[in-house]
Amino acid sequence: MQENYTPGYSANATNFMANRTVDSHAAFFKSYLRSGMQLLDCGCGPGTIALGFARLIAPGTVTGVDRELSQISNARENAQQQGIANANFQVANIYELPFPNDSFDAAFSHAVLEHLQHPTQALQELLRVLKPGGVVGVRSPDWGGFLIAPTNPELDRAISYYKLLQQKNGGNPYVGRNLKALLRQAGFTEIEASATYECYDPLSAIAEYLALRIESSHADKAVEKKWTDLDSLKSMSNALRQWSQNPDGLFAQAWCEAVGRKG
Repeated sequence: MQENYTPGYSANATNFMANRTVDSHAAFFKSYLRSGMQLLDCGCGPGTIALGFARLIAPGTVTGVDRELSQISNARENAQQQGIANANFQVANIYELPFPNDSFDAAFSHAVLEHLQHPTQALQELLRVLKPGGVVGVRSPDWGGFLIAPTNPELDRAISYYKLLQQKNGGNPYVGRNLKALLRQAGFTEIEASATYECYDPLSAIAEYLALRIESSHADKAVEKKWTDLDSLKSMSNALRQWSQNPDGLFAQAWCEAVGRKG
């Protein structure tokens, strides 16, 4: 099953993701971990969160998987540079994980479910590879809760278009609010949920990330299908970049988190 991954794998996108760490983006899951665990990080990207987990659960092992080979290569390189030996990385499909039943004590997935057409199916696969009593942690944004200021019509249009693009690619920009329900539907128990905000500083980081997605992520397809036009793409991207220079600007992303157990 092939998904259309809206962020893509440009240098801008991968650098944006590489800033994520256990403390900044997975703190909600730390209290569930213990030394000696076997942990699966699904959609590990460049491995920055996975390598943080590896430090926490040593001498346990972290297995990071991602569908994109370039991300796996980056993760392996990062592990080597940091001298972390208890983490391994491989290409895999979240819908068909190459592991036996009951393989892991913990499973984690960050910023993945919002891009999937069938998130419950993916969570059922995580359930399969978890040992009985194993714990899962998931985190996804909810674009219904983000805060942006100061706003203007063209900036609003840019944000709305990015959400539309994600929906057209089969994702759900509002999946965060449904994480608890998705875990329950997949068969998990003892489910807990929470939410946090991430404030981007400098603003240029999120502005450039969104502008490049609007300009380059499936732009030809978007124009062909009449989702937008070239002038609008340029106008929306310019609005984001101009806004990012405002000293009074704020972008606070709403993130939702959920934890569950395999019974």
